[in-house]
Amino acid sequence: MQIQDWQAAAKTKVADIHSRIPKEWILSDVDLAKAGKQRTLSGPFIEQFLTNEEKEIISQDSIHLVEKIKSRDYTAVAVTRAYCKTAAIAQQINNCLHEVMFDFAFKTARGLDQYYATNRKVKGPLHGLPVSLKDQFHVKGYDTTMGYVGWIGTYEGSRDPAKVHQVNSQAVEELLSLGAVLFCKVIGDTDLAVMLTN
Repeated sequence: MQIQDWQAAAKTKVADIHSRIPKEWILSDVDLAKAGKQRTLSGPFIEQFLTNEEKEIISQDSIHLVEKIKSRDYTAVAVTRAYCKTAAIAQQINNCLHEVMFDFAFKTARGLDQYYATNRKVKGPLHGLPVSLKDQFHVKGYDTTMGYVGWIGTYEGSRDPAKVHQVNSQAVEELLSLGAVLFCKVIGDTDLAVMLTN
């Protein structure tokens, strides 16, 4: 891959990720400039863009959040919206996401709410719980690049159409079967590269 090729691929990928953020969640240039002057971006700074319910939702630990979904205090869609919106704001400020999977998350959440309405029970112990993944897990329909530009649009560098965007990792299958809502992929730990540098 030539320099211009990888730079173009990276630029296209960044634009693609940004295009998956709903327009109503796009921060203004003024807000982005304010973010650049903040020492702490979490807490009050990000919360200013959230509704009171969204702030309440993201402040819950996972056990209480799943219980509130189970008791119908929250719907899976409402919880998904709070987490996706928070992730979208964070992405615009510090480019922390490798994949934005909000459409998939909302489709999953709507399905979980419908399942609950029909069956009067949760799908599994993680019913409606938003989960972000490190960008080392394959999710059908999305890239897994681990930060490698050469892996954009491939399956670990392979262009085999039977694998590209066609495979879920085993952990992904398990999370989905337990009712989790996968909403984004984040930058992997630097620990993943230790074996390559020692």
